[in-house]
Amino acid sequence: MDKEWKALRDKYVWDENIKNAKEWADIAGKARREGKEVHLGWLFGICVEKGSELKKDDPNRKFKGRVVFQGNRVINQNWEAAMFADMGSSPATMDASRSADCWGCIPGHDVEVADAEQAYIQAEMRGTETWVRLPDDQIPQAWWDAGFTNSVCRLRRALYGHPDAGTMWEDYADE
Repeated sequence: MDKEWKALRDKYVWDENIKNAKEWADIAGKARREGKEVHLGWLFGICVEKGSELKKDDPNRKFKGRVVFQGNRVINQNWEAAMFADMGSSPATMDASRSADCWGCIPGHDVEVADAEQAYIQAEMRGTETWVRLPDDQIPQAWWDAGFTNSVCRLRRALYGHPDAGTMWEDYADE
């Protein structure tokens, strides 16, 4: 998990500089005064064991940490559920996957799969200004020292779990 948190911090996925960290109440209040929509979401970590079906000493059996945006818990400046346009394209369907498998089974044809490393975070956040709340164990000490009680920081990159992250990645890849 530490490796994943560090990787995202190194890629500046969110801006946790003490000069830019804010209290959510201040962000929400300013947005209401200006008639502006802002979103707040929470980040959390998950850890899974990849290759758990393999023998204990197999090098392909390992733990993988991932930090995600909690897309089912996003609010706006009024503490109401945030709304998303859902304008992204649909993920590949099972039929499309089967068609690709079938193509690869034809003599003389091959099918390959590729995965981009940390794909979503290559795309910058756009659309509604989005702020994130880090888990307490990930809040920088400087924020605690400053007396923050409900500290947030700006999300700069599309992150797994954000309802529009796939669309942002597709747009980035198309460009």
